[in-house]
Amino acid sequence: MYIDAHHHLWNYNAAEYDWIDDSMTALKRNFLVEELEQTLHQNGFSSSIAVQARQSIEETLWLLSLAEQTELIKGVVGWIDLKSDTLTQQLDTLAHHTKLVGFRHVIQGENDPSFMENPDFIRGLKILADRGYRYDLLILAHQLPAALNMLNMVPHLHVVIDHIAKPDIKSSSDFTQWQQGMAALAKNPNCYCKLSGMVTEADWQDWTNSDLQPFMQTVWDLFGQQRIMFGSDWPVCLVAAQYQVVKQVVVDFVQAQSPTAKQLVLGDNAQRFYRL
Repeated sequence: MYIDAHHHLWNYNAAEYDWIDDSMTALKRNFLVEELEQTLHQNGFSSSIAVQARQSIEETLWLLSLAEQTELIKGVVGWIDLKSDTLTQQLDTLAHHTKLVGFRHVIQGENDPSFMENPDFIRGLKILADRGYRYDLLILAHQLPAALNMLNMVPHLHVVIDHIAKPDIKSSSDFTQWQQGMAALAKNPNCYCKLSGMVTEADWQDWTNSDLQPFMQTVWDLFGQQRIMFGSDWPVCLVAAQYQVVKQVVVDFVQAQSPTAKQLVLGDNAQRFYRL
């Protein structure tokens, strides 16, 4: 069973998806289950994890309703206000949704450098960890040290780094800093990493496989074949590459590292991490 561990779905409107700017015209339309099913099946995937794209409980409930209508979506990573005083009660109301596997916050968009140290946020993460939910960590490379401090405060939280922490692949200007930060997080056995979102951090019009190689190699060396999973980041990836291209870059790399690792990276690791 191959699992795409990271994709999105949306009914597009400009107000709710204001992060889709004019450089991303290809994304300014609806992306729904029917197209997802066709895309995944064409690329040999039988399952997927749908991940939040906007920070609202309404979207979380919508994604769960879609997941309940198809066997394709095995899990939903939603959003919830982790700093809320009523977080426990909100999670109680969601507990019957068996496909709700985890949560994510768009930390990369937070301007407060101390956001990940907020006591209420840490309390929320601890509640998620106690309940067995997984956490998708969406940060930029310069936020890696703060993320390390955050995870040290919640050692029993199972976390996966989205989009390899979004280093500047286009210029490689922060490669050493990123590499050091990733090495620190990789020491945590509960921390996984998604080989996802790389083409959109590269030059959209002129990236090559060799641009991605040192970044994938770093992740492989640090996390090993047991803690890496593939995610397409569809449809966001479409601004830089088609689904098939994104998939093949990772498959070719993984097979060059270990002929037996493909099933782990494209399926088993996501299944184990998200407890599907």
